[in-house]
Amino acid sequence: MTKFRVQMVNKYTLEVLDDDDTEFDNLEDAEAYCLECSSNFATGAEVLDDAGRSFEDPDEVDFVVINID
Repeated sequence: MTKFRVQMVNKYTLEVLDDDDTEFDNLEDAEAYCLECSSNFATGAEVLDDAGRSFEDPDEVDFVVINID
């Protein structure tokens, strides 16, 4: 049975920046989690920016769903 995971990757180099170890049994749940991660990441980056701390630019990262065996 196919399982899915979410990875945070650099949009330009496709380098994997973070690999979440949460596994999903279906694509729909993984995609919903992917959207949630993207939203949370953007919010966290904004909060850090407001506090004067630098962080990975949310415009340079993407969250993608991958198949795992």
